[in-house]
Amino acid sequence: MPRPSPFARGFRSLRREPSVLLAEIAWRWLFGGIATVLLIWATLVFLRAIEVSKANQFLLRTFNPEIIRYVMRDLLQHKWELLARLGLIVSVSLSFLWILTAAIARTATTRVLLDQSADSYGQERDTHVNLRTVGALQLIRVALLWIGLAAYVLSALIASRVNPNGDHIGAFLLVFFTLFLIAAMVLSFFNWLLLLAPIFALRDGERFSNAILAAWQLTRDRAGSLVALNLAHLALRLIWIVFISGIGLAPFGFVHIVPKIVIFLAVAATTPLYCAVADALFVARYAGYIEIAEQQLHPDPVFAGPASEFLTPAHTILLQAADPQLPEARQEIAPDGVAEVSPQSTQEDDESPH
Repeated sequence: MPRPSPFARGFRSLRREPSVLLAEIAWRWLFGGIATVLLIWATLVFLRAIEVSKANQFLLRTFNPEIIRYVMRDLLQHKWELLARLGLIVSVSLSFLWILTAAIARTATTRVLLDQSADSYGQERDTHVNLRTVGALQLIRVALLWIGLAAYVLSALIASRVNPNGDHIGAFLLVFFTLFLIAAMVLSFFNWLLLLAPIFALRDGERFSNAILAAWQLTRDRAGSLVALNLAHLALRLIWIVFISGIGLAPFGFVHIVPKIVIFLAVAATTPLYCAVADALFVARYAGYIEIAEQQLHPDPVFAGPASEFLTPAHTILLQAADPQLPEARQEIAPDGVAEVSPQSTQEDDESPH
């Protein structure tokens, strides 16, 4: 019996458990809403701290790039400390908020998908509420994000040393992209393991290190299935991006016919639509990962039984040719065409006079 496709099983999970998609959308949009509020608050606090004199207002109205640069440098001269403090508050708050919401939501949604996958194989499974391990995994994922930002800045600093005078832009870009690409590949690999690790932490009750090792084992043993699943979903994501981009740009063709507010609302409506479908694709992909991990527990069936049940007349002739001392056996052809060796007939041949 062929195995179910992880790609198809993922979308089947969406149809059978729509609550998982609703939970995924809810926690991501909750995080996005709180992040937007924090960013707006920080922006308002920073703008209120800046005092623009009438002379600076006059200079800004000139729209001269050099003058505007001078005015902005003057306005921000003593505000960098406030900007750094607000940035630190927002970034640390969002980091802890992501760890908390992602740990709770990933535990809830993954347990439902794991139970559904076990049911498809006719098994009952008691998943583990391993919230501490899942939270630690999310913490390391956030840390990888900050390491990636630090690698970006460090790559730029090292590349600037290669081209201190700015005369060789090509050398700067080559060194920068090479260093940052290496860092991005390493960080992406560890982020991939941290993405799969909650499956084993919740299914098998594994701790932090064992869950990561299990994710590495799955990646090594089922690399083909995982790559195929990721490529299929990448194609779907690209198709969706092109489609939603066309919908978002279509209202601009009616800019001289309909009011601008209508065009703005139509374009703004594409953002939540894109995010909702993107969340659905992620849930389907993650359910596909769970299906691949479940197939690892259920290897391909192996036919067991006497060899005579699978012998055909050609097989028997080949065996007799390989071993001439093998006594000839009278074969009884079953209705389905499979040859079976009759033990009684073999015994009669051994007792018959030569």
